[in-house]
Amino acid sequence: MFCGFINKIVNIYWMKKTLLLIMLSSILSLQNSEAQSSNDIKSVGNIELVRKAKSIFYYGGDFSHLRITDGPKISRSYEYSQVYPMAWITYLEKELEINGYLLRALKKESVVYKQEEIYDISIRVSPDFIIGKTYSFPIDTINNALKKYPLSQKSGVGLVLIPENFIKTQEIAKTWIVFFNIENREILWATKVRGNCEHMGYTAHWGSGIIDGFKEFISTQYKIDN
Repeated sequence: MFCGFINKIVNIYWMKKTLLLIMLSSILSLQNSEAQSSNDIKSVGNIELVRKAKSIFYYGGDFSHLRITDGPKISRSYEYSQVYPMAWITYLEKELEINGYLLRALKKESVVYKQEEIYDISIRVSPDFIIGKTYSFPIDTINNALKKYPLSQKSGVGLVLIPENFIKTQEIAKTWIVFFNIENREILWATKVRGNCEHMGYTAHWGSGIIDGFKEFISTQYKIDN
């Protein structure tokens, strides 16, 4: 009889412990879901509004929100922050030639290059931008960035590439491709892409990931037939 009583107590203990673990798991799952919904959004907006535009004002790359997941290079973060944002902008200029590949890819009557208008902002990366963990930012970061751009153009469709995270362990670059309404700075279409990084050297290696992600976007999501 005494043993039966002990068994009941043990069973109640394990039932309560199991219930507690289930509740804790549910809470953590909900929190994780909420974090993903705010930080890991893949796309927002309506790409049809972009497809209908006759011209695009291209503002190049904005590296000011970038973080690089590359633990062994953390000690060189400040040094690299003073050099590589400028180098990546130059790399993008060469690889996404305005009146060459970019004009053909976007299939517009014209693509006007405007990187110089946001250049000072674009290279203002955090001195501690090389970190030891992966990183993402919410869509609000893009909304706020667009509102701070000092643009001379008053209307039309703008395009800017906003790298989010370069991940050394996976050799990929995550980049936001953002089309926006220049007049009110609202996002028309924004999508996060992944690109494979293959070249040697810090400039070309990570820059190639941005280019790969952009070309993948053009072939799989942009899709203009005319």
